[in-house]
Amino acid sequence: MNLGDPTRLEWHFFVPCRDEQAVIGGTVTYLRQTFKAAHVWVIDDDSDDRTAAVVRSLRRIEGRHIHLVQRYRPQARTGKDDALDAAYRALKVWQGRHATPERAIITVLDAGSRPAWNCLGITAAQFADPRIGAVQVDVRTSSGGRGWFKRLTSAYLAHPADANPLSGNGRFIRLSALDSIAGPEGKPWRGMRPLTIGYARDTFVYQPATPSRLPVPEIAAGVRKVPAVPYPSPIRVTTSNSL
Repeated sequence: MNLGDPTRLEWHFFVPCRDEQAVIGGTVTYLRQTFKAAHVWVIDDDSDDRTAAVVRSLRRIEGRHIHLVQRYRPQARTGKDDALDAAYRALKVWQGRHATPERAIITVLDAGSRPAWNCLGITAAQFADPRIGAVQVDVRTSSGGRGWFKRLTSAYLAHPADANPLSGNGRFIRLSALDSIAGPEGKPWRGMRPLTIGYARDTFVYQPATPSRLPVPEIAAGVRKVPAVPYPSPIRVTTSNSL
């Protein structure tokens, strides 16, 4: 297992939410306890429940590393990519002019997810190469309470024509790569095109297998790569060598 030094990078978890009151508190608490130097950005997509209120209560305890980005209808509920773009713009404002985007890593997580303890070290080893723009880790789920795991591929791999390759669970993306494709409106996720996707299988993000949360089209026996297309960005996703 090749571990890098995560302290050389700046980590930001992006967690898009809509009506996730039941799970968001546990997720934010887990992320803060497990990855103490990381920032957690919760994007509330105009939830009808108390999702935003739960995050606000956690911010009162530890406000420095917890951020709430709120969207409101009619601008809200227009898709996950738009929610991630809103968090991107909020992060850029928060960082200000003295940011070092080549050191900042954005991690996309679903609301109930739990990254493994070694996620930052494993991906930091990949990002030691300045040419690397993004890394994908396994997404796993338990089944039937029996303690075994199924590997989930992304919706993009299952349906490459319909999904964004960098908006799925378990994506680690260098901020400078997002900057290169954000455009004047600050919308990097709306500007993406298909890329070749690989996996670092010596770490993972755990995703609960509840009926309301398990994306059935994402289940697959293995990984299928899709052709990359020309794109004005250094982004590529790599597979760990220590499989």
